[in-house]
Amino acid sequence: NRVRLLKDARENYPAWLDAIDTANRHIHFENYIIREDSTGSRFADALIAKAREGVRVRLIYDWMGNFGKSSRRFWDRLRAGGVDVRCYNPPRLDSPLGWLSRDHRKMLAVDGDVGFISGLCIGRMWEGIPEKNIEPWRDTGVEVRGLAVADIEQAFAEVWALLGEPIPVHELINADELRRAGDMSLRVMA
Repeated sequence: NRVRLLKDARENYPAWLDAIDTANRHIHFENYIIREDSTGSRFADALIAKAREGVRVRLIYDWMGNFGKSSRRFWDRLRAGGVDVRCYNPPRLDSPLGWLSRDHRKMLAVDGDVGFISGLCIGRMWEGIPEKNIEPWRDTGVEVRGLAVADIEQAFAEVWALLGEPIPVHELINADELRRAGDMSLRVMA
């Protein structure tokens, strides 16, 4: 495996958007918060553009994390643009306290080629607001290339299957299909 450290949103977001832009087969994106602001719109636009090109785009967001931060209109726009969107654990009448379980994962995987794991959510506040002297949210992420990307994608597939129909087996990436990309040992703990 090869791993590259990415410091805060100034390094993570451009790498994520570049990976989305180069996608040919699929994009798997799971994030606790995707704010309906200029940054969230930039990501939504990029995902919709790839879906319209025929790339399979799957997105998981957390209901509680996005409560009051993103409207139904935001998610409907993504769905209308061809993005397969699933919400993690919205409130249900048959499980009044079930919504307490959260999905705090922040990951992106593209085509089995690259995976990103971070603590960054999506929103302008994570980029900082220079005009208000607000620095970017300090959080380190990693870009992973190599065999471990299969584990990142498998972790996504497991949550995806909890929320509805699983990803078809022929679309899943396994380590046998991937190339070594470096000499770093890496274990993904979902």
